[in-house]
Amino acid sequence: MTEHSQSGMRGNGPFSEGAEPTTAVPAAAPIPAAVPAPTAAPGGAPAYGPFHGDPDPFEEGPADPYGFVAPPGRRIEPSPPPERSRLFTGVIAGLVAGLLLFGTGGYFAGRATAPKTERPVAGSGLGVFERNQTAINQPDFAGTGLTAISAGWLPYLSTCSRSGSPGGPRLNDGEKVRVRCTLDGLSAIFVEYTSVAERDQARGKLRKQADEARTLTPGVAKPAERATPSGRTTGNYVEYAYRLTESGATRTVSGLWWDDAQSPVAGYLLAYWSESLGEKWEPIRDLWSRYA
Repeated sequence: MTEHSQSGMRGNGPFSEGAEPTTAVPAAAPIPAAVPAPTAAPGGAPAYGPFHGDPDPFEEGPADPYGFVAPPGRRIEPSPPPERSRLFTGVIAGLVAGLLLFGTGGYFAGRATAPKTERPVAGSGLGVFERNQTAINQPDFAGTGLTAISAGWLPYLSTCSRSGSPGGPRLNDGEKVRVRCTLDGLSAIFVEYTSVAERDQARGKLRKQADEARTLTPGVAKPAERATPSGRTTGNYVEYAYRLTESGATRTVSGLWWDDAQSPVAGYLLAYWSESLGEKWEPIRDLWSRYA
């Protein structure tokens, strides 16, 4: 589903922008009965599996599904049992020697060969995965005015694409750069506008959707000017909703917009109201409060 813009943006939803029978051998002499081979299912279909006719290993049947039987052989006579006293002494001696030999040595060998796990860098609070995601996502925001508004989101975003790149999102009127990503089943979009006025004009078109949200998505908050929890930006905060028809099905999309009063940038989250949020505003607000 891709984002929906009230200024001509694409209306594709938050997530889009694809045996042969054999002749019997004449019997020359009686032969032992052979283990029957697995037969094909009625109609000549394979007996099991999508690509081959192997027997089902989970069906009850012979001990070996392929008919292997251990060949007969000469019986090996057991050796006479050793004297109990000598056997007991030998077992004790072997246990003591083994403990002495492998106890200490095994401890040090285990420590030396145990795989090392990277720990989060002191002070960053980020694990290996998050640091890697940050490194992957940074190029899509490099050289733009979106650094501050996107900083807290970089470790958690996926599949980001930037306008002007192959397969990237298309710019709308008044936009300079648009970066589109996904996050936990939502779309996260960051836009740099050509001016603060253009940004404010785009936000103004949300007023109708903010009003409709009171009916479409009960519990919606009123638009307000507020600082983000991180303190990186201060600007307008708007929750809104609209109806979107895709492939003959009409669903409600909820959105959360925030911007920076000091620069022509904005970010917003989009998600299906029922399928992604369970008809609650708390999940999308929680993500915003963590990373904005």
